[in-house]
Order: sequence, then structure tokens, then C-alpha cells
Amino acid sequence: MDNLVNSKALVTGATKGIGLAVTKMLLKDGVEVNALGRDFSRFSENTLADFVGDSLQQIQCDLSNLQALEKALTTLPRDIGLLVLNAGFGRFGGLEQFSFAQIKEVVDTNLVSNLYLLKHYLPLMKANGGGDIVLVGSESALQGAKAGSVYCASKFAIRGLAQSIRAECANSNIRVNLVNPGPTDSQFFDQLNFAPMQGRDFVLDPEDVQQAIYAALQQPRHVVTEEINLQPMKRSFQKNKAR
Repeated sequence: MDNLVNSKALVTGATKGIGLAVTKMLLKDGVEVNALGRDFSRFSENTLADFVGDSLQQIQCDLSNLQALEKALTTLPRDIGLLVLNAGFGRFGGLEQFSFAQIKEVVDTNLVSNLYLLKHYLPLMKANGGGDIVLVGSESALQGAKAGSVYCASKFAIRGLAQSIRAECANSNIRVNLVNPGPTDSQFFDQLNFAPMQGRDFVLDPEDVQQAIYAALQQPRHVVTEEINLQPMKRSFQKNKAR
């Protein structure tokens, strides 16, 4: 990937879905990936076996545990040229149905962990001559929805974060890209009581989002893809039969 400042990346939420698709894409393009995730037991060893070693480093960390993240930051590589901040999860319902602990878990995972990572890496990127940041937001960053108060709040904040960091880094050769996917065929819906209708027209593939990220990173360095909003052709949801 010629337009990266260097060929070392950190991808959060790298063990499944969009994060896994991005990890595969970067590895195939010769980028060294530090994959950060909560559970590597289902990390698709068959598709990534050839990369384990110098090209792929696995870092286990639960991003909802901010103390563990703060400790992990002291051990992560300092010369990262690409940050793909993808980790997150959804919990839905009326605000009054949430416990304080549940609110904290959603906000810490979807927002505060990204603030920690950016605080750590922005000065390092500036000192190293620049870099690229990709924030994976959501369609929920664009419009609030019933039963989405906590999740939407965390994703609206990611959109504001991307806009602010972009302005702060404009003179430091750091590009800040935001991708807002609609419903995606991943484990996101596994623990929810709703899911997209089955069929290609109703859901994005993780590879669809990965391709949008790849296209943004392939732009000349003076070009920033500020925001990409992706949706399947049709929108319809059903009760999640697994719940």
C-alpha cells in the first residue's frame, strides 16, 4: 500500500467481522499488522496461518477494561503508521432499561478506548512524520433511533471525534478517515434480539467495508476521504431467531 507513511498497522476488533477483513487485506498487501482483540480463540487460524509471526502480532485486550488498555499501551509498538479503530459492540433498549455498568461498558468500548489510543498514538505519529487513522463509525452516527440512545450517543461522538482530530492534524501529514457502515453480516447481531433480513440485498459484507477503507487509503496523501456512508440496497429487519 504505497500511500501509507510506513507499513505497520494496529487494528482493533481484529478477531472478527470488519476488523478481520481489514487485517486480511493489510497482510495481503504486505503491511505488518498488530491485531488487537478480546478473544483470539476464533481467529480464523486457517486463513491467517501463513501470516502468524513477523507479519501478524496478536494482542489480547478487552477495550471495555480501560485499566487493561492503559497497561497494554506501554507494550504496543510505537512506530504505527496506520490506526484502524474498529472495535465496538451494540446494546439496545430504552435508556431507563440500562444499568449504569451497561452504559459505561458501551461508552468505554465504543468511544473512550478510541480516545485513549488516539491520545497515545497522535504524538508518536507526528514525531514519525505522519500516518493514517481510520475510525469505523456506524449509520447510528448519522441519525438517532428508538432504543438506540446509548449506542447512538457513542457513535455520534465518534463522528465528532473524527472531525475534530482531522482539524487538529491537518498540518501533521495525518489523514483521518471515517467509515459509517449500515447493517453488516458479522457477529454484531449475535447477542441482539433483531437482525437484518437474510439475503445479499439486506446486508453488507465485511469485505464491502474493507474495500471502502482500502479505497480511502489508496488516495494520494493530500486527499482525505472525510466520511464514507455505506448501506445495503434494501433495509428490513426481523426478530433474531437465535435469541
